[in-house]
Amino acid sequence: MRKLLLFLFILFFSFTSLSDETELPNIGDPLGKVLSLEDEKIIGFSSYRRLQKYNLINNDPLINSYIKYLGNILTRHTLDARRQYTFFVTKSNQINAFAVPGGYIGINSGLISLTQNESQLAGVLAHETAHVNLRHSAEMLANTSRLSFPIIVGVIAGIFSGNPQASIAAMQSGLGLSSQLNINLIRSNEIEADEFAISLMKKSNFSVSEMANFFELMQSATPKLETSLAYFMTHPLYENRIARIRSRSTHQHQPIVNSTNDYNFIKVILDVNDTTDVQSKISYIKDTNIYNMYKKALLLNRQSNFKESIKILKRLYDENPYNIYIAISYAKTLIKNKSIDEGINILEKLKNIYPLNNSIPFYLAEALIENDKNLELALTLMKSIENNQKYNPNYLRLVSKIYVKKNDIYHSKLYLSDYYLVLDNIKLSLQVLDEGINSYHVNNTEKNYLSDKKRLIICTYRRPLEPIFGEKTCN
Repeated sequence: MRKLLLFLFILFFSFTSLSDETELPNIGDPLGKVLSLEDEKIIGFSSYRRLQKYNLINNDPLINSYIKYLGNILTRHTLDARRQYTFFVTKSNQINAFAVPGGYIGINSGLISLTQNESQLAGVLAHETAHVNLRHSAEMLANTSRLSFPIIVGVIAGIFSGNPQASIAAMQSGLGLSSQLNINLIRSNEIEADEFAISLMKKSNFSVSEMANFFELMQSATPKLETSLAYFMTHPLYENRIARIRSRSTHQHQPIVNSTNDYNFIKVILDVNDTTDVQSKISYIKDTNIYNMYKKALLLNRQSNFKESIKILKRLYDENPYNIYIAISYAKTLIKNKSIDEGINILEKLKNIYPLNNSIPFYLAEALIENDKNLELALTLMKSIENNQKYNPNYLRLVSKIYVKKNDIYHSKLYLSDYYLVLDNIKLSLQVLDEGINSYHVNNTEKNYLSDKKRLIICTYRRPLEPIFGEKTCN
């Protein structure tokens, strides 16, 4: 039951502060007996796979690279060598963010769209990072014997669905207003996470005052909902916190609001992705600044009006030839419009300009693979970004496709198995490995490796009932 709770458990963000400059707490690992760090990794990856299974994670390398960049700026100040953090954007217009055990931190696209600058977004990431670092999931589990089960289920179910009203309703119907112990634990975790987050923000030189500004923005966006949440947290969710954040925002020397222009382009991409009435959105674009023109070009792409999209993107590209977002969009649109060599040429030039960028090789390799051009180069490009893209199902699918085209059964099965594993389809992942094990085109050494991989997956994610005596699969 505890692992089931953790599988769904999501800690939502809110901000407060206590003192002007508190060191990040060194709490050791008092909760290790409740939930080991190894168990955290398994549960966290399972949660991540479940989101991938239902296509709820945005796997665009540009989006991934940016949110990882921002998260890494913050997490390098945690001095946390115990875990790796995985930041990702979810396909939801709900204004929410969450953290699950194992360092998996998700930000809904709706929340990013509401933020006005990078510091506001960094504040949310810092708070969720704090929940992971301080092991609040394990703390909640440690207190389940004292906590009322209905309130935990209510908070988990409501927040995970992106609908906090469900949490409130469950709390009201199941427990009324008497569960002060439950509320106090959630509140104390939030306060602790707030303090940690503000320290991270200061150490990263992001503007702490923008955290307060964002919550004022949140308050104006959903006053009724936030008032209800404030009531069940036994204190005003925003008023007190905003004042305390502002008191901590003094004495920052030239804090960062936006570290780069990437934030603005990412917001445009997410806005276009979330648009349902494309034509209406196009008609509303009047200003001809670079971001609006980029948005219009992407919207025209959504309509498959590649000719008009190319006109806009070419003009933007001629004026901004070093802009990664414009260049990649221009190249991809040219390829869609059958100008394949021209699009690939733009991506190759961009790769030479930014040799360390992790997104450009993906798009260049994708263009080469899908058009049967220079598969050796495509494979080299993909291998160069494997550590960065290994949890991206699109990456795994494309690498498997390269090996299929090269008639390399062994490697194609390895990557295809990982593809299904990331999509939480254990059955197909194991089936693909069996196909490799039984193939005449795979040698004995390779078959042994595939068998070991199969056993690892079974024992990690689908552990069988073992006999008391005799040979065991996983021990």
